Amino acid sequence: MNALPRLYLLLALIAPFTYAESFSIMTFNAQNLFDTLDDEGKDDKAYLPLELKQSEEHQRSCSNINVKAWRNECFFLDWNKETKDAKLKILANNIITYNEGGADIIALQEIENMNILGQLFNLLKPYGYIDYQLLDSTDKRGVDTAFISRYKLSNPSLHYVSFSPKFATYDTRPIFKITASIGSKDVVIYNLHFPSNFNDIQMRIESFDLLRDLLETYDQPSIALGDFNLSSKDDAKFNIYKGQQDIWYVSHLEGCEGCKGTHSSGSDQPWRCLDAIFVSQARGLEFDKESITLHKTDFSRSADSGKPISFNATAKKGVSDHFAVVSTLNLTSSLP
Repeated sequence: MNALPRLYLLLALIAPFTYAESFSIMTFNAQNLFDTLDDEGKDDKAYLPLELKQSEEHQRSCSNINVKAWRNECFFLDWNKETKDAKLKILANNIITYNEGGADIIALQEIENMNILGQLFNLLKPYGYIDYQLLDSTDKRGVDTAFISRYKLSNPSLHYVSFSPKFATYDTRPIFKITASIGSKDVVIYNLHFPSNFNDIQMRIESFDLLRDLLETYDQPSIALGDFNLSSKDDAKFNIYKGQQDIWYVSHLEGCEGCKGTHSSGSDQPWRCLDAIFVSQARGLEFDKESITLHKTDFSRSADSGKPISFNATAKKGVSDHFAVVSTLNLTSSLP
C-alpha cells in the first residue's frame, strides 16, 4: 500500500463519525385550555363554572364586552369540572393519535397556567413524556405558551417585543424560549403566539424582528414554532414567510403538499397558515420534508368542510379552531 491510500485510511479512522438523531415536534393552539378557578389579576371570567358567574360584578363586567359571542360566553358558558375534564381528555386523545403516541416535543398555545398544563401532562405521561414547562406572562386573559416533552427541558425565559411608539402600550404575549437536551445536543426552541389579527400587521412584523434578533445571538440549532397569526392577505402583501427563508426553513414552504392552512374562522372564510414550524439553517438541524403535515382526526375536523372544529362545552365535542402542524426533524451530531 503506498503512502496516499494509507493517509486516506488514517483520516477515515480518526475523522468524527456523523449521525442524525430524529425526533418529532408538534405545534398546537389548544384554544382556551383553562382550569375552573378564578386567577387573581387575570381576565378569565368567561372560563368559570356558572355558579361563580352570578354576582352583580361579574354580570356588569360581562355586559361591557363588545363582541357578542364573547359576551354570551362570559354570561352563559358553564366551564365546570366536567366540561374542563372533557376538554382535557379530547385534547390529549387528539395529541396521541399522531404517530401512535404523540410527538416527542409538543408546543402549545392558549394554556392558562401550570395547574391545567399539569393536568394535561398527567394524561400524556403514560406515553413517555417526562417534562413540562410554562411561565406566566402579563397576558391579560392569562393565556400562555407551554411545552410538554419526552426530553429534559431547561433554561426557560420570556422575551417581550419592544414595539415602536405607536404600539408601545399594547398588551401582547412574549416569546417563550427553552432548551431541550436531545441526544448529545442542546436545541433552543421558541414557542410563540404573535399578536392577533385584531392588531395592526406592524405588530406582527416587529414580533418577527425580535425572533430574528434572538436567533442571531448564538449558533445553536434552533426551532421557532407556534401561532404566528399571519393572515394569507398580509403574507401576500408583505411577503413575510418567504422573507424568513434567509435564516429559517419554514414548514409549509418546505413540505406539507396540499395543505390549505391551519385555521379558518367559518365555512365562507379562506384558509390561513397561522401556525408553522421554523428550523434554523446551517446549524445541523433539518426537516424531514416528507413528514411535514397537519394533524387531523375525525373528531377535530368537519366531515363537510374539512375545517377544524372548536370544542363545544355543551356537546363535549370538537377540539380547537386550529389544526396542529407536525414534522420529524433530523439533528446531526458527531462522535469523535
